[in-house]
Amino acid sequence: MRFVILVLLFSVQVVAQQPAGRAGGAPAVTPKNLKVLAPDSDIQFAMQMFNQALGVECTYCHVQGDLASDTNPKKDIARRMIGMVRQIDGSFPSSTGVFPTGYHEVDCTTCHRGSVKPETEAPQEFYNRAESLGGPPPRITPGVNLKVLPPDTQVHGGGVMHEFRNSLNVDCSYCHGAGRPFESEANPRKDIARNMILLVRQINRNFPDTGVFPNGTQAVTCYTCHRGDPHPQSVGNKRYDAPK
Repeated sequence: MRFVILVLLFSVQVVAQQPAGRAGGAPAVTPKNLKVLAPDSDIQFAMQMFNQALGVECTYCHVQGDLASDTNPKKDIARRMIGMVRQIDGSFPSSTGVFPTGYHEVDCTTCHRGSVKPETEAPQEFYNRAESLGGPPPRITPGVNLKVLPPDTQVHGGGVMHEFRNSLNVDCSYCHGAGRPFESEANPRKDIARNMILLVRQINRNFPDTGVFPNGTQAVTCYTCHRGDPHPQSVGNKRYDAPK
């Protein structure tokens, strides 16, 4: 009994001597060698976001025991990705602040979703109600009033328009407008779609050996960000658990 009491007293003394800092008694770490992140950013939150977005541990980009080291080449790739996210985010007036501070329409989570290599193809075809009931599929028709797609692009009856549908889980009328000719400009989402095509091309230029969307190999596509949702997910619109 005396031995147990002595052990408990010693344990209390050790805990009392732990330095103040983060949860668990670990001392706060001052970030070093920051080149693109601001020193006053929530660095711990940013690093946790990177880990969760790619599904990796810290040593995927850092050197074990020396977080400030630049020896791991993936650390410089991560810096370039931060710069790319900021460039993409600048395309959306609704984004605020300099990533990772503020609200952002896109971030690392948007493309990666827990995987080091972002996905580029929808796993299943999108069917609208009429098609599900056995209605005829859209006829293969030549593109009309194409402004950013190549003139010979197959659009309806498969092709790139089905890729858009599968990526956002929406019907053609989401951008075109039911009852109107496909070449009509009445629906403002059609012009937004054109801007998104240009954005996909801009992103792909950061990666070697990619084609000009929708042709050739693509590092990212519409599905990469949307994953079946018209509004891509980001940390800013992600639901978290209630505080405990």
